Amino acid sequence: MTIRSEGMGELLSCPFCRELFAEEEGPLCPECELPLVPLHQLPLSLDALAELEGSSDPPEDQRLPPLYLGRGRGLMLLLSVAGLALFFQPWITLTRPDAMSLSGHELAGAHAPWLWGGAVAWFILIPLLLSRRSVNELRGIRVIATLFAAMTLGEATMLLFNAPVDHGYFSAGLGYAWGLYASCLVAGLGLVVALRLGGSLEDFRDLPVENSQACGPQAGESLH
Repeated sequence: MTIRSEGMGELLSCPFCRELFAEEEGPLCPECELPLVPLHQLPLSLDALAELEGSSDPPEDQRLPPLYLGRGRGLMLLLSVAGLALFFQPWITLTRPDAMSLSGHELAGAHAPWLWGGAVAWFILIPLLLSRRSVNELRGIRVIATLFAAMTLGEATMLLFNAPVDHGYFSAGLGYAWGLYASCLVAGLGLVVALRLGGSLEDFRDLPVENSQACGPQAGESLH
């Protein structure tokens, strides 16, 4: 289709800057010094192609739904919440002078302030994961997520291997509760998940349909 303006001839356009000119304005673009061509002969611009295809971003950079739980995001969120909750569960039991149990929170507040590091790490990791909305963004926090999970694992290991040793003449009356062992388990799983956070860049078939349009036609799909 030929486009003509009122009172003028056919509209011409610069193939680089896409400025429009009348035929009477000359054969060259004054800015780019390129030959002008009829507007209808130009291919679609990148913006127009992006609108037709849905997105110009590669699949690994496309925005995922806010509640997307794949590629380790959902599991890492669950482990972060569990790790933070376990900080308030019994970690240590005492039999003297009175029978009692102490949570990680109580130990950090009274005897071991260095235990706060793991709890704060779990707390920060939750909004950090929620704010990452693409595959590349999730892969970009692998290192920090691994470090955060390792903090609780390291703290719990220090408690386990530095307990007072009971012998025939002395008993500290100290034991370990289920919360400490569960924290070690959650932190260990967190390390494994964090190292694979975001998944692979080779296959995007697991992404939501609206975010996989740029991956090319699926098997059996015809091109138009």
